[in-house]
Amino acid sequence: MSGSPRLGGALVTGASSGVGRALALAFGQCCSEVLLLGRDGARLAEVAALVEASGARSECLATDLRDRRAVSELGAQLAAKRGALSVLVHSAGVFVSGAVSDAPEEDLELALDINLRAPYLLTRALSPLLGAGKGDVVFINSSAVGQRKAGLAAYSASKHGLVGLADSLRQELNPSGVRVLTVFLGATATPMQEQIYAQSGRSYQPEALLSPDDVARIVCDVIRLPRGAEVTDLHVRPAAPHRTG
Repeated sequence: MSGSPRLGGALVTGASSGVGRALALAFGQCCSEVLLLGRDGARLAEVAALVEASGARSECLATDLRDRRAVSELGAQLAAKRGALSVLVHSAGVFVSGAVSDAPEEDLELALDINLRAPYLLTRALSPLLGAGKGDVVFINSSAVGQRKAGLAAYSASKHGLVGLADSLRQELNPSGVRVLTVFLGATATPMQEQIYAQSGRSYQPEALLSPDDVARIVCDVIRLPRGAEVTDLHVRPAAPHRTG
């Protein structure tokens, strides 16, 4: 990436931790500016310092993605003061589990708010900037979309909805030169994944899972493909024999 010209600005949600953090750092090496969106301003500032050490500008956008008004206002503010955007990455996400008969309705609301509604609202506001920058929208999704597991109804519904959003958005934005990529990740060594393993009583072995840095490297490589090519769906999982199933 060091020998190629830098892309313009990138915005990464969930940038303070896990895959989002790794993506922000990777884009710090190939973009001129990285906008970091997350709830924890202090942790965003730590990531921002590393981004700037790579030679890119950074800006921290401390925002709660559950706050619909805040998300819409942020999108409007960015659209008003910026001319273009090269990359928009939706990496923020939450995991909820439980049987439909037992899980509280609030779990469904949380999953829909973070995993689906926030990406919808932010993309809607920033679509003109992406069109101006002939940019890319990246949705970090989950391999759970292709699985049929009890106890994942609310989570799967939000992630299936994200697939529908990406696929329809692609048809809307392709004519303006914007590409849309969905990345379906298998188990990845992140703090959220560690919590999932703890809840299920399984032994957490991060070395057997995908590395966030590897995921970020793959996404950056796809983004840098010639504009005449578009990858629409990318499935990434831990390599055998490390795959945990």
